[in-house]
Amino acid sequence: MATTTFREVYPNLPNEQDIDTRLEQIDQLKDFLANAPVDFVTIEGQPPIKRHPLPNGDSISCVQWNSTHFITGTDIVRCLIFRFHAFGRPVSNLKKFEEGIFSDLRNLKPGTDATLEEPKSSFLDLLYRHNCIRTQKKQKVFFWQSVPHDRLFLDAL
Repeated sequence: MATTTFREVYPNLPNEQDIDTRLEQIDQLKDFLANAPVDFVTIEGQPPIKRHPLPNGDSISCVQWNSTHFITGTDIVRCLIFRFHAFGRPVSNLKKFEEGIFSDLRNLKPGTDATLEEPKSSFLDLLYRHNCIRTQKKQKVFFWQSVPHDRLFLDAL
């Protein structure tokens, strides 16, 4: 089984010339993570999703469901991979990195920090259709304000 490398997924690695750009991108992401639910506006006929684009073409989604804001484990991993890239610390083994993050996310408990969604629920269907998750298996979806993004980043260092 071949392992995908960070350079294959992200061919444009950071360099000394783009430090200011990377710092600005990190600040924009941190602002989105801090404020997305605050100025969340739903538009009738549109999915209740607010997105923050990442330079690699991915995006992070703040999803409003039953008047609560959520982020998926997949998007949390995307945030962290981007932050590592922007800090000039490419992830060499994506699979192992993801496993470590999902292990840390086990500390966030359903009911307190997340909701545990059953397979093929209408919420998981929405998340799947909008590329917020990769599978509709039973999984936790995290309350937006419960995710310790900086702690996850520091623990992954």
